[in-house]
Parts: sequence; structure tokens; C-alpha cells
Amino acid sequence: MRPRFYVLAAVLTTACHAPASAPPPTDANPACGPLPERVEVIPVEKPYPGELNEVFDFPDESSWWAPAPMDPAQAKYRAALVARLGEAALAPRVLLERARKDHAAMTDANGAREAENMTRALEGTGTIGPISCLEWRLFQHQDARYPMLEHPTELGAYVLRGEGRIRVYLSGGDLAGGKLRHEVKDRVRADVGRGFVALAHLHNHNFMFDRKPGDRMWTTEATVHFVGGTVAPSLTDVHAYRGMREELGLRGAWVTNGLDTGRFEAEDFDRLSAWE
Repeated sequence: MRPRFYVLAAVLTTACHAPASAPPPTDANPACGPLPERVEVIPVEKPYPGELNEVFDFPDESSWWAPAPMDPAQAKYRAALVARLGEAALAPRVLLERARKDHAAMTDANGAREAENMTRALEGTGTIGPISCLEWRLFQHQDARYPMLEHPTELGAYVLRGEGRIRVYLSGGDLAGGKLRHEVKDRVRADVGRGFVALAHLHNHNFMFDRKPGDRMWTTEATVHFVGGTVAPSLTDVHAYRGMREELGLRGAWVTNGLDTGRFEAEDFDRLSAWE
């Protein structure tokens, strides 16, 4: 199991679920634009290998909230997963059921508890839908640095809206996990104080293959056969979300695997399980 200080650890309708505070798409097939090339980098103390904390700021357009069109990069990513798992095994509910069964069978009580949020999701807490344009571009940005299937890493992003803008604080590096940096959170808190809304926190749950105990994916003898890719938050995730709700007024959380995203509202954080 991953140590708890890695906060970004390692639902359900089939319709695309845009954030409650976001406008519905106005185009049935809107273009999915690129992220801005010019970004600000936030320096942090003692960065881990490859760590980048970036700020993106761009106009709030409805296309960002629409399902991401299937571009060549996403098609290649899906095809690689189909080759490893098969098409049917990629269904979000199937992944959740598989992971719930794996965790529930663990003899370690903490590991077994991770099945709780998978059960909540399967019973209807939160929603699930295709990855949105915004989520895909952020996922793709990290994938370009570290290919997600060959070298899994985790991204974390605060997504803010205000003044007709979307502002994203994106963090990631060469780590199958992540850290919530106070240098980033301080900037988010300041933006919220100026009237921006902390719409959601986004992070990904990797697919993980060819695992070996003690590897960079925090694999143990008990988890060597786990493939990941679930779109329900971990106990550590929910603990962090509750803190963000109190500190930043966080309205939601999104957990993606690069294909689909589980989306949870702030009130769902109390229905989900967290570390006590």
C-alpha cells in the first residue's frame, strides 16, 4: 500500500457530467483546444525528481467541459489498454468491481478498507462519464512528460473558475503519487479570496502492469496483481478533499483514468470513507 503522506493515492451514470457550476456545452462536437503554451512555474522547497507545479490561465469556454473528442493520442492510449485487458474490462464499473474484490480480500485491515469507496461508487455515490476536454488535456500534458502506461505517474490539479477564466494549478513529476504543496495551496487560497471558485480537485488513478514487489508503484506481495484504473477516490484522497472543502471551499473532486472520470460533489465527501 502507498504511504499515507502521498495524498494523491492509489458513480455511476453513463452520461457526461459537466460540473454543476459549469455551463452546458453549446456545440454537439466542440473543438478541444490545446492548453496555453506559456505557463507560470511555482517554485517549491526540495522538489522531488521531475516535479513541476504549473499555472494555466485561459478563457472559460464551454468546449472545455464537453467530452474530449477521440484524438489519435487518446485512441492509441485506449488501444494499448484494450490489448492488455480487453475492451469489456475497461468499463468503469468492471474496474471498480475488480478492485473492490481485490481489496476486500486483503488480510491487511487498512488495505481492505480501500474497498469501501469502491462500494460507495458502485452503489451510486458520485457520477461517471467520459473524460472531458479539460481533463484530457491535463492528463495528456503529464503523459507527454512520462508515458502513463510505460512509466505511470500521478498528476494533481486544482481547477478554479472566475472572471470568465479557468485557472488550473497542475502538479506532477516522476512519481507514482504526489504531494499537496503549501506553495500551491497558498496561491489557490488567495485566488478564492479574490472571488474565484475552487471548482474541483483532479487527479488520476493509474493503470499499472508488470508489477513487482518493491517497485516504484508501491507494489507489495498482496497488490502485485492489482491493475488500478479505478475512478473512485482512496481513503487518503477523501481525507484530503474534506480538508480542501474547509480551507478552500472545494466544490468537487474528479478522479480520472484517462478514459473516464468519476466526479464527486462536496456533499459526497461525507458519504465516502476517509482515514479516521
